[in-house]
Amino acid sequence: MKPAKRIFCLAMSAVLAASMGMPAIAAGELEKKETVYTILNPDGSLSSQSVSVHLHREGGLSGVADESSLSDIACTSGEGGFTQNGQTLTWNVEADDARYSGSTEKQAPVSAEITYRLDGTEAPLEELLGKSGRLSVSVHFTNHETAVVTVNGQERQVCAPFFTMAAVVLDENATNIQAEHGRTESFNGRQAVGFLCLPGVKDSLDGLLSGTGLEDKLFDNVTVEADVKELTAPTIFVACATDPELLEDTALDELEKLEGLGDDMDAMEEAMTKLLDGAAQLAQGASELSTGAVKLQDGVIQLDNGAAKLRDGTAALQNGASALNSGSVSARDGANELKSGADQLAAGLGNLQSGAGALSSACQQLKTGSATLAAGLNTLNEQSAPLNNGASQVLEGSAALAESLSPEGTLGSGSQAFADALSSAAAQGSAAMQQLPSPEAFGQLLAGAGIDPEQQAPLLTAYTSAYQAAGGLSSGMDQLNAQYAQIQGGIQQAGQGAAALYQGAGALSKGTAEYTQGVVNAAAGANQLDSGLAQLGQQLPGLTGGVNELAAGANQLSVGAGSLRDGNAALADGAAQLAAGIDELAAGAGQLTEGIQALVRGAAELAEGASRLAEGSSELQDGLIRFDQEAISKLTSSVDPDQLEELNVTVESMKELLKSYQSFSGAPEGTQNSVKFIMKTRQPEQKAETEAVDEEYPTEESGSLWERIVGLFR
Repeated sequence: MKPAKRIFCLAMSAVLAASMGMPAIAAGELEKKETVYTILNPDGSLSSQSVSVHLHREGGLSGVADESSLSDIACTSGEGGFTQNGQTLTWNVEADDARYSGSTEKQAPVSAEITYRLDGTEAPLEELLGKSGRLSVSVHFTNHETAVVTVNGQERQVCAPFFTMAAVVLDENATNIQAEHGRTESFNGRQAVGFLCLPGVKDSLDGLLSGTGLEDKLFDNVTVEADVKELTAPTIFVACATDPELLEDTALDELEKLEGLGDDMDAMEEAMTKLLDGAAQLAQGASELSTGAVKLQDGVIQLDNGAAKLRDGTAALQNGASALNSGSVSARDGANELKSGADQLAAGLGNLQSGAGALSSACQQLKTGSATLAAGLNTLNEQSAPLNNGASQVLEGSAALAESLSPEGTLGSGSQAFADALSSAAAQGSAAMQQLPSPEAFGQLLAGAGIDPEQQAPLLTAYTSAYQAAGGLSSGMDQLNAQYAQIQGGIQQAGQGAAALYQGAGALSKGTAEYTQGVVNAAAGANQLDSGLAQLGQQLPGLTGGVNELAAGANQLSVGAGSLRDGNAALADGAAQLAAGIDELAAGAGQLTEGIQALVRGAAELAEGASRLAEGSSELQDGLIRFDQEAISKLTSSVDPDQLEELNVTVESMKELLKSYQSFSGAPEGTQNSVKFIMKTRQPEQKAETEAVDEEYPTEESGSLWERIVGLFR
């Protein structure tokens, strides 16, 4: 635990004996959180103050009434707002949350008085700015939430213990910083010295903490000293609340309870007696344990030897099972393939049987057909000579046609020359038409030439007829040129076709020669086929009988292969299960071996530890006797029961006073309230103004606590 927090916990252990956490919020209950923002003058007096309030209620705030003594109240969050009647605010917000702010001159329960000294001379801060030397900043806190209670027939003034955090922030020119009870942190080039205080608690417990050492842990004054150059105004932050959970990073996790201390002393004395008896029994039991541990170590060594043999046998069994598993899988796969092949063979032989019968019938038909084929081929052979002559004539004619239609041939070259001439004539006619003036232009020329208007009409008519005739002639030439271009294309295609025909005729002639030779060969083959079919007909009866015998054997093979497949499948499954079981056995044997070896080591350590325990228990027994005589007996005899009783009553009074402080600006009955106060000194040149800040503003968890508190005022 950090030193500052340890001090804080020690201080709180004298004040609180039970958790001060906020109770759980019941469904539909109004929760009100107030954050009071105060701007202090450099001397700690009030400059300005505002309050930010957060309301929350599960199920919405519509129709919920709140009480507030603030002035200039303004809704900062919550659509629908509120209506105000005196100090009663009735909310019209459908959502679960709403926020508002206001101002007040009401004094906070904790105030601060700040003094400044430079080189030992006290002066207002404004007079020290810009100077150098040894600076001392002191803050004195006053708790105004007090009450008078009667304890053991005497009146005592007690306060509500507000958890108060303070920080004095100096610029980068401050060095050699000293602060009793404080903790220094650096951020953004500045130095912040933080303190945790409980203002008024030390006076409330005056005379009740003697002998506990807590008097020096509770303080109302904090002082920071530092060497400064050209002093700039330090900034002082103060945060306090009724509950430490309301101040981030100050949760109390180590409260030492002082309540019931007198009863604890009696229990301690009784427990010490029992502890001494137990120590004697422990010494005896430790001796017996040491003897048993030696016997256990011997037995564990024998167990380890047996485990080694078990591990070796398991490894050999695992290898054999793995080989069996692999072989059974191969046998199963082979049996499957054998069954499949046997089924295919039986099916094929069935087809062969059907084919053999069909072959016998077809053989007779084929014998008859082969005789007819031989006769026909002989007739074709006789017609081969005229066919060859006709193919030669086609070849010669296609050669002449291809030559005439080629670009160098008579028809091809003449057609191209005519197409070129026709295209030139059409182009010249079109050019001439473009040079002739239009009838309109010709009429304008006649008018401009001074010709008698009566003569212009027949001349224009004649010219128009001639112009139209020339246009028709030019258009006809263009059409003729276009049409002949198509004819020329056809002639070129015909030339290409003639060339292809010539090539085809050559192929035809060659093919005819090959065909006639094929007919000769086919005729010879037909004669051989006829002879072979005669021999096949003689062998078919024997083939059919052999196929029938082979089919019967194939069926028997398929049945046997099925039985073999089923048996091998069962063998493979069993081998796989055996291998898996042996693998588990091997793994368990390995774990058993490791466990036994660990047991061997543990038994040795147990034997050694038991021996040490026997020695230590004896020493413990002696030490407990001395502790009882020299410490416990003296402690229980020195405690003042009356002082403990008065302390408990005082602490309970302070807790009740703190519990009764629920709201700063007011709240309706039944509301779950919490209040925290954030204070900051203004710079001397700043205006004495502050604005309400949303109490949910510092949501970032990064950075130090004081960085987050500083963020509240940015």
